[in-house]
Amino acid sequence: MQVVRIMLLILTAATIAAAPPPVLPGLASFADLVVLTERTPVIVHARLTRSVPVPTKAAPGLAAGRTRLLVTAMLVDAIIAPGTVPATIDYLVDVARDAHGRSPQLAGADVLLFLRAQGDGFALSDAAGQIGWTAAAEAELRTIIADGRRALPQITGVGSAFRVPGSLPGEAESQFFLATADGRPVSLVVLSRPGEPRRLSIALGDMIDDAAGGIQPRTLLWFRLACGLPRALPEPGDSALADDYAFVLQSLGPCGRTLP
Repeated sequence: MQVVRIMLLILTAATIAAAPPPVLPGLASFADLVVLTERTPVIVHARLTRSVPVPTKAAPGLAAGRTRLLVTAMLVDAIIAPGTVPATIDYLVDVARDAHGRSPQLAGADVLLFLRAQGDGFALSDAAGQIGWTAAAEAELRTIIADGRRALPQITGVGSAFRVPGSLPGEAESQFFLATADGRPVSLVVLSRPGEPRRLSIALGDMIDDAAGGIQPRTLLWFRLACGLPRALPEPGDSALADDYAFVLQSLGPCGRTLP
Protein backbone atom coordinates (compact mmCIF):
# COMPACT_ATOMS: atom_id res chain seq x y z
CA MET A 1 0.00 0.00 0.00
CA GLN A 2 2.86 2.34 0.80
CA VAL A 3 4.38 1.67 -2.64
CA VAL A 4 1.04 2.42 -4.31
CA ARG A 5 0.70 5.67 -2.36
CA ILE A 6 4.21 6.74 -3.37
CA MET A 7 3.45 5.94 -7.02
CA LEU A 8 0.25 7.98 -6.87
CA LEU A 9 2.14 10.91 -5.41
CA ILE A 10 4.74 10.67 -8.17
CA LEU A 11 2.06 10.50 -10.88
CA THR A 12 0.21 13.45 -9.36
CA ALA A 13 3.38 15.54 -9.21
CA ALA A 14 4.22 14.64 -12.81
CA THR A 15 0.73 15.64 -13.94
CA ILE A 16 1.00 19.01 -12.21
CA ALA A 17 4.45 19.60 -13.68
CA ALA A 18 3.22 18.73 -17.18
CA ALA A 19 0.10 20.91 -16.96
CA PRO A 20 0.23 23.87 -19.32
CA PRO A 21 0.55 27.31 -17.73
CA PRO A 22 -2.66 29.30 -17.32
CA VAL A 23 -3.69 31.43 -20.27
CA LEU A 24 -5.04 34.86 -19.45
CA PRO A 25 -7.64 36.31 -21.79
CA GLY A 26 -6.18 38.62 -24.40
CA LEU A 27 -7.92 41.71 -25.64
CA ALA A 28 -10.57 40.82 -28.19
CA SER A 29 -10.44 44.36 -29.52
CA PHE A 30 -7.68 45.77 -31.70
CA ALA A 31 -8.97 49.22 -30.75
CA ASP A 32 -8.41 48.51 -27.05
CA LEU A 33 -4.85 47.49 -27.83
CA VAL A 34 -4.31 50.83 -29.60
CA VAL A 35 -5.78 52.76 -26.64
CA LEU A 36 -3.49 50.99 -24.17
CA THR A 37 -0.44 51.47 -26.38
CA GLU A 38 -1.02 55.18 -26.87
CA ARG A 39 -1.28 55.97 -23.16
CA THR A 40 1.44 53.63 -21.87
CA PRO A 41 5.14 54.56 -21.56
CA VAL A 42 6.42 51.03 -20.82
CA ILE A 43 5.22 47.82 -22.49
CA VAL A 44 6.83 44.45 -21.78
CA HIS A 45 6.35 40.76 -22.39
CA ALA A 46 6.71 39.01 -19.02
CA ARG A 47 6.14 35.63 -17.38
CA LEU A 48 4.30 35.52 -14.07
CA THR A 49 6.21 33.69 -11.35
CA ARG A 50 4.16 34.44 -8.23
CA SER A 51 0.84 35.97 -7.19
CA VAL A 52 -0.26 36.66 -3.61
CA PRO A 53 -3.80 37.80 -2.70
CA VAL A 54 -3.98 41.16 -0.94
CA PRO A 55 -6.36 41.21 2.05
CA THR A 56 -9.63 42.94 1.16
CA LYS A 57 -9.12 45.49 3.96
CA ALA A 58 -5.83 46.51 2.32
CA ALA A 59 -7.38 46.80 -1.17
CA PRO A 60 -9.40 50.05 -1.30
CA GLY A 61 -11.69 50.45 -4.29
CA LEU A 62 -11.77 46.72 -5.06
CA ALA A 63 -14.88 45.81 -7.09
CA ALA A 64 -17.21 43.03 -5.98
CA GLY A 65 -16.27 39.58 -7.25
CA ARG A 66 -12.62 40.50 -7.76
CA THR A 67 -9.36 39.88 -5.92
CA ARG A 68 -6.33 42.16 -5.76
CA LEU A 69 -3.08 40.30 -6.31
CA LEU A 70 0.51 41.28 -5.69
CA VAL A 71 2.21 39.77 -8.72
CA THR A 72 5.84 39.08 -9.46
CA ALA A 73 6.79 38.76 -13.13
CA MET A 74 10.03 37.89 -14.90
CA LEU A 75 10.92 40.08 -17.87
CA VAL A 76 10.99 38.25 -21.20
CA ASP A 77 11.26 41.21 -23.58
CA ALA A 78 10.99 44.99 -23.27
CA ILE A 79 8.84 46.10 -26.22
CA ILE A 80 8.76 49.82 -25.34
CA ALA A 81 10.96 51.16 -22.55
CA PRO A 82 12.47 54.66 -22.36
CA GLY A 83 14.88 53.40 -19.69
CA THR A 84 16.12 50.21 -18.11
CA VAL A 85 13.50 47.66 -17.06
CA PRO A 86 14.51 45.33 -14.21
CA ALA A 87 14.56 41.57 -14.71
CA THR A 88 11.82 41.18 -12.08
CA ILE A 89 8.73 43.40 -11.82
CA ASP A 90 6.25 43.57 -8.94
CA TYR A 91 2.82 45.17 -9.40
CA LEU A 92 -0.80 45.01 -8.27
CA VAL A 93 -3.64 43.73 -10.47
CA ASP A 94 -7.36 43.14 -9.87
CA VAL A 95 -8.66 39.87 -11.31
CA ALA A 96 -12.05 38.16 -11.34
CA ARG A 97 -12.62 35.24 -8.97
CA ASP A 98 -13.76 31.91 -10.39
CA ALA A 99 -17.23 30.38 -9.92
CA HIS A 100 -16.15 29.09 -6.48
CA GLY A 101 -14.91 32.50 -5.32
CA ARG A 102 -11.24 31.54 -5.60
CA SER A 103 -8.41 33.64 -6.98
CA PRO A 104 -6.90 32.34 -10.24
CA GLN A 105 -3.48 30.72 -10.17
CA LEU A 106 -1.40 32.80 -12.56
CA ALA A 107 2.13 31.47 -12.09
CA GLY A 108 3.58 30.42 -15.44
CA ALA A 109 1.32 32.61 -17.58
CA ASP A 110 2.89 34.84 -20.23
CA VAL A 111 1.47 38.36 -20.29
CA LEU A 112 1.75 41.71 -21.99
CA LEU A 113 2.09 44.42 -19.34
CA PHE A 114 1.27 48.08 -19.93
CA LEU A 115 3.14 49.93 -17.19
CA ARG A 116 3.92 53.36 -15.79
CA ALA A 117 6.60 54.31 -13.29
CA GLN A 118 5.49 54.44 -9.66
CA GLY A 119 8.07 55.32 -7.04
CA ASP A 120 11.02 53.00 -7.50
CA GLY A 121 8.94 50.44 -9.39
CA PHE A 122 6.01 50.10 -11.75
CA ALA A 123 2.23 49.96 -11.73
CA LEU A 124 -0.23 48.96 -14.43
CA SER A 125 -1.10 52.02 -16.49
CA ASP A 126 -4.72 50.87 -16.76
CA ALA A 127 -7.07 48.44 -15.05
CA ALA A 128 -6.84 46.37 -18.26
CA GLY A 129 -3.05 46.70 -18.40
CA GLN A 130 -2.35 42.97 -17.96
CA ILE A 131 -3.44 40.80 -20.88
CA GLY A 132 -2.51 37.32 -21.99
CA TRP A 133 0.47 37.17 -24.32
CA THR A 134 0.17 35.51 -27.71
CA ALA A 135 2.46 35.80 -30.70
CA ALA A 136 -0.43 37.32 -32.66
CA ALA A 137 -1.14 39.94 -29.97
CA GLU A 138 2.52 40.95 -29.84
CA ALA A 139 2.69 41.16 -33.63
CA GLU A 140 -0.33 43.49 -33.70
CA LEU A 141 1.19 45.54 -30.89
CA ARG A 142 4.43 46.00 -32.83
CA THR A 143 2.43 46.99 -35.94
CA ILE A 144 0.61 49.65 -33.90
CA ILE A 145 3.91 50.97 -32.55
CA ALA A 146 5.42 51.13 -36.04
CA ASP A 147 2.30 52.86 -37.40
CA GLY A 148 2.46 55.31 -34.51
CA ARG A 149 5.72 56.71 -35.87
CA ARG A 150 3.70 58.11 -38.79
CA ALA A 151 1.92 60.42 -36.32
CA LEU A 152 -1.45 60.01 -38.01
CA PRO A 153 -3.87 62.78 -36.98
CA GLN A 154 -6.69 62.18 -34.52
CA ILE A 155 -10.08 62.35 -36.26
CA THR A 156 -12.59 64.49 -34.36
CA GLY A 157 -15.50 64.75 -36.81
CA VAL A 158 -16.64 65.68 -40.30
CA GLY A 159 -16.05 69.33 -41.20
CA SER A 160 -17.89 69.43 -44.51
CA ALA A 161 -19.09 67.18 -47.31
CA PHE A 162 -20.43 67.48 -50.83
CA ARG A 163 -21.37 65.30 -53.80
CA VAL A 164 -20.77 66.13 -57.45
CA PRO A 165 -22.06 64.28 -60.54
CA GLY A 166 -19.58 62.80 -62.99
CA SER A 167 -19.42 63.07 -66.77
CA LEU A 168 -21.34 59.80 -67.28
CA PRO A 169 -24.95 59.10 -66.25
CA GLY A 170 -24.93 57.53 -62.77
CA GLU A 171 -21.35 58.57 -62.07
CA ALA A 172 -20.73 60.68 -58.95
CA GLU A 173 -18.12 61.51 -56.35
CA SER A 174 -18.74 62.30 -52.68
CA GLN A 175 -16.01 64.02 -50.68
CA PHE A 176 -15.88 64.20 -46.89
CA PHE A 177 -13.45 66.66 -45.34
CA LEU A 178 -12.59 65.51 -41.83
CA ALA A 179 -11.86 67.59 -38.74
CA THR A 180 -8.65 66.63 -36.94
CA ALA A 181 -7.19 67.47 -33.55
CA ASP A 182 -4.20 69.30 -35.00
CA GLY A 183 -5.87 70.78 -38.07
CA ARG A 184 -4.07 68.60 -40.61
CA PRO A 185 -6.17 67.89 -43.72
CA VAL A 186 -7.74 64.46 -44.13
CA SER A 187 -10.48 63.68 -46.63
CA LEU A 188 -12.42 60.64 -47.81
CA VAL A 189 -13.68 60.13 -51.35
CA VAL A 190 -16.42 57.73 -52.43
CA LEU A 191 -16.51 57.19 -56.20
CA SER A 192 -19.58 55.68 -57.87
CA ARG A 193 -19.60 54.44 -61.47
CA PRO A 194 -22.34 52.52 -63.31
CA GLY A 195 -21.80 48.76 -63.19
CA GLU A 196 -18.94 49.01 -60.68
CA PRO A 197 -18.86 48.72 -56.88
CA ARG A 198 -18.39 51.96 -54.98
CA ARG A 199 -14.78 52.71 -54.14
CA LEU A 200 -13.42 54.40 -51.02
CA SER A 201 -10.13 56.30 -51.03
CA ILE A 202 -8.42 58.57 -48.53
CA ALA A 203 -6.25 61.67 -48.80
CA LEU A 204 -3.75 62.46 -46.06
CA GLY A 205 -2.71 65.98 -46.94
CA ASP A 206 -2.97 66.68 -50.66
CA MET A 207 -2.41 63.13 -51.93
CA ILE A 208 -5.35 60.77 -52.57
CA ASP A 209 -4.84 57.03 -52.30
CA ASP A 210 -6.94 55.62 -55.12
CA ALA A 211 -6.24 51.99 -54.23
CA ALA A 212 -9.36 50.06 -53.31
CA GLY A 213 -7.50 48.64 -50.31
CA GLY A 214 -6.15 51.99 -49.16
CA ILE A 215 -7.63 51.63 -45.67
CA GLN A 216 -6.46 48.28 -44.34
CA PRO A 217 -8.36 46.89 -41.34
CA ARG A 218 -6.61 46.50 -37.99
CA THR A 219 -4.14 49.30 -38.66
CA LEU A 220 -3.72 52.62 -36.89
CA LEU A 221 -5.23 54.48 -39.86
CA TRP A 222 -8.29 52.20 -39.72
CA PHE A 223 -8.57 52.81 -35.95
CA ARG A 224 -8.42 56.58 -36.37
CA LEU A 225 -11.33 56.45 -38.83
CA ALA A 226 -13.47 53.62 -37.42
CA CYS A 227 -13.29 55.00 -33.88
CA GLY A 228 -13.12 58.72 -34.66
CA LEU A 229 -15.85 59.27 -37.25
CA PRO A 230 -19.35 60.15 -36.04
CA ARG A 231 -22.12 57.64 -36.74
CA ALA A 232 -23.94 60.12 -38.99
CA LEU A 233 -23.20 63.32 -40.87
CA PRO A 234 -23.87 66.47 -38.83
CA GLU A 235 -25.63 67.94 -41.88
CA PRO A 236 -26.50 65.02 -44.16
CA GLY A 237 -27.62 67.11 -47.14
CA ASP A 238 -29.11 64.95 -49.88
CA SER A 239 -29.90 61.28 -49.32
CA ALA A 240 -27.22 60.12 -51.78
CA LEU A 241 -24.52 61.90 -49.77
CA ALA A 242 -25.81 60.35 -46.54
CA ASP A 243 -25.86 56.94 -48.25
CA ASP A 244 -22.24 57.33 -49.33
CA TYR A 245 -21.27 58.22 -45.76
CA ALA A 246 -23.08 55.10 -44.54
CA PHE A 247 -21.00 53.19 -47.10
CA VAL A 248 -17.83 54.64 -45.52
CA LEU A 249 -18.86 53.42 -42.06
CA GLN A 250 -19.89 50.02 -43.41
CA SER A 251 -16.56 49.66 -45.23
CA LEU A 252 -14.63 50.44 -42.06
CA GLY A 253 -16.72 48.22 -39.78
CA PRO A 254 -17.30 48.72 -36.04
CA CYS A 255 -14.64 50.31 -33.85
CA GLY A 256 -14.85 47.62 -31.17
CA ARG A 257 -13.37 49.80 -28.44
CA THR A 258 -14.41 48.82 -24.91
CA LEU A 259 -11.92 50.78 -22.78
CA PRO A 260 -12.98 54.27 -21.67
